[in-house]
Amino acid sequence: MKNLFLTATAISAILLTACGGDKEKSNETLTDSTSVVKDTTPVTVSDTTKFKFDFAIANIPSPANSLNELSHFGISYDASILSDLKKANSYTDESKRALNLGIYNIDMAYAMINEKGEDVLKYMKNVMLMSDALGLKNAVDQMVGKRAETNISNKDSLFGILDEIFTKSDTYLRTNERVYTAATVFAGSWLEGLYLTCKAGQNPHDNIMAKKIHTHLWEQRFHLGNLINLLNDYKDKKECAELIADLKPIHDEITAIKDPKMLDDPHFNSISSKIIALRDKVTK
Repeated sequence: MKNLFLTATAISAILLTACGGDKEKSNETLTDSTSVVKDTTPVTVSDTTKFKFDFAIANIPSPANSLNELSHFGISYDASILSDLKKANSYTDESKRALNLGIYNIDMAYAMINEKGEDVLKYMKNVMLMSDALGLKNAVDQMVGKRAETNISNKDSLFGILDEIFTKSDTYLRTNERVYTAATVFAGSWLEGLYLTCKAGQNPHDNIMAKKIHTHLWEQRFHLGNLINLLNDYKDKKECAELIADLKPIHDEITAIKDPKMLDDPHFNSISSKIIALRDKVTK
């Protein structure tokens, strides 16, 4: 599945519509909205940068699927490890705001997967506000419109809408700056997903669960390498250069392990400590 950076606003838009009341299940073809303003921003994005973005996130499962996989590991829901919503208004720098939008997105999906409605609504509110501040809301409105509202009781239709948003996000990726925002949101989502994995791996229920978590962590080396390669296009930005410097040691340590069977507890603890430390750093 491609172009996952709009996951946060996409899920939020659908959830926000859901709060308006129950709708009867719709089996009709999804309808487009005519109430949104078309984005007329000139397309100036570099072909190379756009290719790197597409390649970096190609074939990566959606956050919902990733969290579903974690739920199969036997991980219990723990709201105390999630990012502090009280800090949302303190993220005024765009790079940090984008990173934390990605983090809140995963926390919201984590609450959603575990059917913690109250927590979902709390994260949804902040995800929507941060998305709007980053200029992402209109892009989702344009692609979703009234479709979520008319299909709110049809889960398959909702995921169909999400899939279409992911594959049509080129309507937003018109400039290099927008790609940078997208990549930073994605980096935050990737980081939070691995953070939750590492937290679960600190106290696995059994050896089988520990092995699954270790393998899941080891498999991230390829995606992390592509993410770093994409972010390198923006290394002239101070915040991005710092993020790259924090991500590289994690990538180097994972790639040094040639087989997932070699990722034992000491290796896992070393890598996870770096991931947790980075996540705590960007959420301060």
